Order: sequence, then structure tokens, then C-alpha cells
Amino acid sequence: MGGNSTLQAHTGDQAGELTLTAYLDVARRHKWRIILCGIGMFVSLTVFAHRLPDIYRAETVILVDSAQVPDKYVPTINTGDIAGRLTTLEQQVLSPTRLKKLVESEGLYEQESGKRTEEDVIRSVQKSIVVEVVNPGGGKMGAFRIAYSGRRREQVARIANRLAQMFIEENLRARVDQTEDTAQFLEEQLQETKRQLDDKETQLRGIKSHNIMELPESKPYHLEALANLRTQIQTIENKIQQDQREKAVLQSMMFSDTEAPTVDVDGIPTGGLGGGYQTELQKLEQKLSQLKLRYGPGHPDVRKTEREIERLKAKASSEAAGSDTIVEQQPAIPAQRQKRRNPVLEAQIGKLDEEVQDQKNLVGPLQSQLTFHESKLEQIPVFEQQIARLQSDYDILKLQYTGLLEKEKAAEISHALEVHQKGEKFEVLDPAVTPLKPAAPNRALISTAGLFGGLLLGIALAVMAEMNDESVRSEGEAARIMGKPVLCSVPQLVSGKEIRKRRLKGLGIFAGTLAGSAVFGAVLSFVSGRFF
Repeated sequence: MGGNSTLQAHTGDQAGELTLTAYLDVARRHKWRIILCGIGMFVSLTVFAHRLPDIYRAETVILVDSAQVPDKYVPTINTGDIAGRLTTLEQQVLSPTRLKKLVESEGLYEQESGKRTEEDVIRSVQKSIVVEVVNPGGGKMGAFRIAYSGRRREQVARIANRLAQMFIEENLRARVDQTEDTAQFLEEQLQETKRQLDDKETQLRGIKSHNIMELPESKPYHLEALANLRTQIQTIENKIQQDQREKAVLQSMMFSDTEAPTVDVDGIPTGGLGGGYQTELQKLEQKLSQLKLRYGPGHPDVRKTEREIERLKAKASSEAAGSDTIVEQQPAIPAQRQKRRNPVLEAQIGKLDEEVQDQKNLVGPLQSQLTFHESKLEQIPVFEQQIARLQSDYDILKLQYTGLLEKEKAAEISHALEVHQKGEKFEVLDPAVTPLKPAAPNRALISTAGLFGGLLLGIALAVMAEMNDESVRSEGEAARIMGKPVLCSVPQLVSGKEIRKRRLKGLGIFAGTLAGSAVFGAVLSFVSGRFF
């Protein structure tokens, strides 16, 4: 059994020293493997890092400037969250269609000609743009940052400033479009509401004009008319009853035993009726003149008075003619018959009959008017409900129309505010400048990571090799395997030829490691040159 040292079994603290010694022995045996892995990875990643192109970063800060006109004077329509609107603006500005124009104007696709497609270049540009919110600490966003990374230091600053201008223009366009769309929508709603309002107003006007007698305002008129008509009908009925009572009295006088008035030889009643006819005729003619002046010739009272005058004249003429006949034939007529035939009473009874008939003729039209007004009163609640419903709809539409009109005026003012850039807007606070040094890659970090990564790889390979190695390298291992104590150990004898052979082998391994590292670095360089 061979070994470079003699291991002795100890207990206690010596066991820890034995384990540490064993680990150090393993590291010593595989030191070249660990060193070569570390050097190989270090060289490969160093070559790879130096082959990576320099990436420059330029950024610009845009300030979110509040409206110059206070909201209490001109309320703004664009009241959404700025962070949310910024996300929408980012999606619009960084869309492939918008970025395609930027790629073509800056010649980014020509720089990658033959390596990547236009879509790949656009996606790469999208990934190279970073939009970050700058929070001043008050909870409300006051600014945001736009950064662009690229290979050309002069170009990255120019592209960053162009992106800032695109954000400013897109924000202004979006705000103007929103206010314009809002004003247009309100105008359409206003016209529709105005049409409905005019329709309701036309319906109200039509109902009131075509049904004026059924309106609630006509109710007092109908009630007053009904009261007057009932009073007139009652007065006429009372007059009819009075005339009928007078007629009954006159009829009883004609057929009673009481001596009737006689006629003198001159044809004039002995009771002095001739002078009465003349006086009554004068009164009726005076009354007729007053009625014509007051009501006109067609009024029922005028016609009634005219008929009374005609009857009175006829009575006077008939009595005058009858008096002569009575004087001539008076001796031949019995006394009882003279009492039963009294022309004066008959004339009065006929007059009463005519008056009763005239009064009855007046009741019919009055009763028709009474029915008319009663039917109109019954229709008033129906039309009152219709008018109330239409009026309620009209009031609601009127209120809605007024609100829309105010909102439309506010939208027009807000639109003018945005057009003249007096509202909330974006302003470049810090424009992008040409960077003096690249922002990436961090070559020192990559090389250091390669060194430590190679060492860890070498240690892992050493552990795997040690686990697969079944050789006995110490007296303790031999004693544990054989179960017997070791009497002595003979050190390994190595000749000069074997030493030279080992050295050549080590040099070959070293050269192979360098060659592998060079190949690995070349592959990474190819990859970096194609994709970076």
C-alpha cells in the first residue's frame, strides 16, 4: 500500500484533525484538476466578456406638470390615475407599429442586416426600453423616467429623447381625443334628450289644446257653470209650478158660482180692463226695448216679450169685438152661461199655458248643458293623470337636459384647455445626454464568476473522482479493511523517468485545458457576436 504520509488512529480531538487532514490530502491529490478547471473557466468567461459588445444607457426624466388653470374654475375630464394612463401610453408608444418607424428612421435594422429579422429587431428594441415611475415621496407620481440601452453611445441619447417626445405627443393626443370624444358623446346625448323633450312638450301642448275643457284648470269653471245651470233650472221649475197654480186658480174661478166680470155697452170690461191693457202694453214695449239693447234681438227673453205683446194686442182686439156681440145678444143668453164664458180668464189661462210651455222649452237646453259640464268633470281626473305623467317625464327630461348641457359646456372648455396645452401635460425635466462609459457588461464580475465557477467545478470533479477511486492510501484504511494491524509501510519509490513522464502528462493536461478553454471561449464569442 502506498501513501505520502502515515495515518494513525486517534480519538477525541484528533478525529477532527484526521478528517481535515484527509480533506486536505484529497485537495492536494487533485490540485491540478481544481486549478485547471478554475483557470479554464476564468479564461473562457474572460474571453467571452471581452467579446461582448459595449451597451450604453441613456435616460430622460419627464415631469408630470399639473394644469395651469385650477380645477375649481375649469374641471378637467381626464381624472384617471396617472400611473394607469402611463401604462396605456407605454403600450401605445411601444407598439410594434410605432417602433417600426423609429427602427427605420434610426437605421437599427440595417445595423442588424443579415443577422436578425425586422420583427426580432423590434422586439429587441422593446426590451431595451425601460419606463420607470419616479415617486417624489408624497404618494402621487410627479415624474417618470425613460431609459434606452444600445450599442452606439450617440444613438442611445437620441433615441431616448425621441421616445420622450413620443410620450409627450401621445399624451397630448390622447387627452385631446378624450375631451373631443366626450364632448361629441354629450352632444349626441343632448340632441337625443332635446328630441325627447320636444316630443313630450308637443304631447302636453296637444292634450291641453285639444282638451281644454277637460283640463284641471277648467274644474272651477265647470263647477260654477253647474251651479248656475241648476239655479236656472230650479228657477224655471219654480216658475212653472207658480204658473200652474195660477192656472188652477183661474180655472176654478171660471167654473165657480161667483159672478164673472161683465162687459158694458161700450165693449170695455166693467172692471176697467181697457185701461189696464194699455198700461200693460206700454210696460211690455218699454221692457222689450231694454232687452234688445241688453241682449240683442235673438235672445229668448226678447222673443218671449214680443209674444206677450202680440198676445196682449190680440186679447184687446178680441175683447173689443166680443163686447159688441154681447151687447146685441145679451138679452138672449142665459145668466149662467155668461158666468161660464169669460174671455179675460181664458186669455190669462192661455197666456199661462204658453209661458209654461216656453219655460219647459228652456229646460231642455239647460239640461243638455248640465250633462255636458258633468261629463267634462268626469273626464278631468283621466286627463289630469295623463298630464301629470307627461309633466313628470317632461320635468325629468328637462333636468337631464340641463345637466347634459352643463357637462357639454364643461367638456368644450376642457377640450379648449387641452388644445391650448393649459391642462395637465408632460415636460422634459432632464433630457438624455450621450453616455461617457458603457453601462454593461460588467467584465470584472463575469471573470470573477468564471474563476469561482471553475474552482467549484474542479472540486466537484475531485470529489467524484475520489468517490470512484478504490485504492488504499493510508495505514488506517488498510487496518480497517483487513481487520488487522499494519506492521510497517514502505514509501513509494519513483524514478527520474517516471517523474518526467508525470510532468509531461501534467503539461498535456494543462495544454488540453487551455485548448478546451479557447474552444469554449470561441463558441461563446460566436454566440455573443450573433445574438448580442
